[in-house]
Amino acid sequence: MIGDAPYEEYVPSTEELHLLKKSDPLVYETYWEVLCHFHICGQVTGWRSGGVKQISWANYIFPEVNKTDPMTRLAPSTDEEIIERISASTSSYTTESNENTFKSYTIFESFHYQAKVLMSNRTLLAGFLMLLLKRCVVPTLPHEVIIADVVYPGVLLAHGKSIALLSAVVAGIQSGIWALTKSFCQLEAIVDAKGNPVKDSNGHSLVKTRSPRV
Repeated sequence: MIGDAPYEEYVPSTEELHLLKKSDPLVYETYWEVLCHFHICGQVTGWRSGGVKQISWANYIFPEVNKTDPMTRLAPSTDEEIIERISASTSSYTTESNENTFKSYTIFESFHYQAKVLMSNRTLLAGFLMLLLKRCVVPTLPHEVIIADVVYPGVLLAHGKSIALLSAVVAGIQSGIWALTKSFCQLEAIVDAKGNPVKDSNGHSLVKTRSPRV
């Protein structure tokens, strides 16, 4: 829980990824593998609030998670399945000029082709840790949804990198207490049947006061 680096949810920039590829190629490869599957899951199951539903991600990486049969990992996709998924988009992209750290005429294939390869154990672990982080450890908004920002910390944890989760947990608890206190202390105006504020003899609007025992 008390690590060397702070817990941060964000998508690394191209320059950061370029440096990561040199300094820690294993983390770099796992990050791209997880990110590809994250976008595949989003396209197949549908996006929600800029991410994928937690249950959709769980069902994607562990197809038998909600069944009585033994849980299995995601099987590789066939060429036919991949072609069907990318039929509405381009299968590759070629840079026409230098784009950040990528030189001209660099060819990028669709992320869907990653599904042809069996998901690695490290990627599977990172996918599970993403669920754990957003479900139990740092359940921030949007609720019930995993966004791309949590991929990188999940990958770092899967590779045994030391991250300070305690401060993030405490911050989440404090934020929740603040929101709860605000909702309890918020004054609500009393209105009549037509929705107009009810006022006292002095012309002041009447408000509902919550029970101090709540």
